[in-house]
Amino acid sequence: MNTVGFPSDAPGRLVPTGISTWSAQTWQVLTVAVIMISVTTWGISRRRGCERPGCEGRGSSALELLLQVMILAPTMLLCCWGSSCPEPLRAVGADRPTVAMPGDSVELRCRAVTYTQAGSLGLEWRNLRTRDVILACGEDGGECQAYREGAWLLDGQREAGDLSLRLDRVRVTDAGRYRCTIFTGTHSSAALMDLSVVALGTKPVISVECLSDSTLLYSCGSSGWFPEPALVWKSSDGTSLLPWSNVSRTRGEGGLYGLEIQYWAQHHVPDSVICIVRNTVTNGKMVSAACTSGELQ
Repeated sequence: MNTVGFPSDAPGRLVPTGISTWSAQTWQVLTVAVIMISVTTWGISRRRGCERPGCEGRGSSALELLLQVMILAPTMLLCCWGSSCPEPLRAVGADRPTVAMPGDSVELRCRAVTYTQAGSLGLEWRNLRTRDVILACGEDGGECQAYREGAWLLDGQREAGDLSLRLDRVRVTDAGRYRCTIFTGTHSSAALMDLSVVALGTKPVISVECLSDSTLLYSCGSSGWFPEPALVWKSSDGTSLLPWSNVSRTRGEGGLYGLEIQYWAQHHVPDSVICIVRNTVTNGKMVSAACTSGELQ
């Protein structure tokens, strides 16, 4: 078994380890190099054979023919061997993170390339953050088993090499890095991709409460965010109020984040306060402001 839990190369193979994964271009370069070396070696051998006085380049035709066959036969064998080796099995995924909102349907792209019988491949989709297997398919066109409700492959696309995973009713717990692993009895290949689940929460609600003749309580609250949002809490002159505030962060139903911030002002009261909550993935934000001048007389 190899590191991903699939069968390793079968013992007793005639092809040395690694050669079966060489590309056609590699074999072409190797063939040309061997031919050049063979011709050069043969030319040098003939020249050295004719260094005797009176040598006019005549030699045994049978010997020269035998020498050429001995030199070029391994080259032809390598050419035939290289052309019979299949292109390596390779999985290719999306080159950028996939972004979805809770409740959306999303596709995580994965495709088998340089392989002509994709329908016979085994397949495993796994969420590496939770280590859960999401969907798995047996080799030789075996049935697929989904381990997450609403997870499935696109209909009729497996035979064409499209092994993309569709997730319905996305939840925040689906976020993370996914691995698409394809395998045969002797080879395996994996592609990694990220799923970011984002939720833009509610507009912040600011309240101002007069606690005494010299004290005001400023509050700002917002909910329904994912991932945990960034917060800006400042006065009208740009001074951050966070160092002197109490911030409470909660995680409610469905794994969404909420926050509540409070700031007590005594004597010095800013003309206004601004509360900004920002999603750290999309940079989407909600902003509220409240005028406070005149609250304390």
